[in-house]
Amino acid sequence: MNLQLDAVEARILGSLIEKSYLTPDQYPLSFNALLNACNQKTSREPVMELDIDAMGRGLERLRQEGLVEQKLGSRVPKFAHAAARLGAGDTAEILGLLCLLLLRGAQTAAELRVRTERMSHFAATGEVEAELQKLAEHPEGPFVAKLARGRYQHLFSGASSEAAAPIVAPGPDKLAQLEARVAALETLCKDLQERLAKPASA
Repeated sequence: MNLQLDAVEARILGSLIEKSYLTPDQYPLSFNALLNACNQKTSREPVMELDIDAMGRGLERLRQEGLVEQKLGSRVPKFAHAAARLGAGDTAEILGLLCLLLLRGAQTAAELRVRTERMSHFAATGEVEAELQKLAEHPEGPFVAKLARGRYQHLFSGASSEAAAPIVAPGPDKLAQLEARVAALETLCKDLQERLAKPASA
């Protein structure tokens, strides 16, 4: 996947996906409505204060990438997402998860399940994890990665430096070495305690 979105572009795309589900009567969005959506104080991490120029540049880049389409309205131009072109899929479940990851950064499967309720329905956290696993193993991806502490992050802005460390159980030899070192330390501690307990010689 060669796509690299900066923070502004990710915020614009996430906001368009979100509003297509939450406020369908007002969608597609005018430029001003989209700017307000990007600068929302709720459901955004981090909160941004984009100005017209910054959003205009981000919107134009997304249009060039084919991820945003301009619709001709009766009075002003309006904008709609074309997130299906990301290649990850276009179901409500997938778009809902990607939307939240774009808008709020790394999150756990449990957090995503709660926060996507108005866009899609997951009966259990395991269903969220199954969808995230598909996105992580997608042949055109990966689109998400699992981080430490069970959180997931989208990869449309590049790989995270906070990748989850693989959990490797110590082998028999390594375990025996650790046990031997612990035993040696215990013996040393006991010896030191006995020496300290003896009265000093006159």
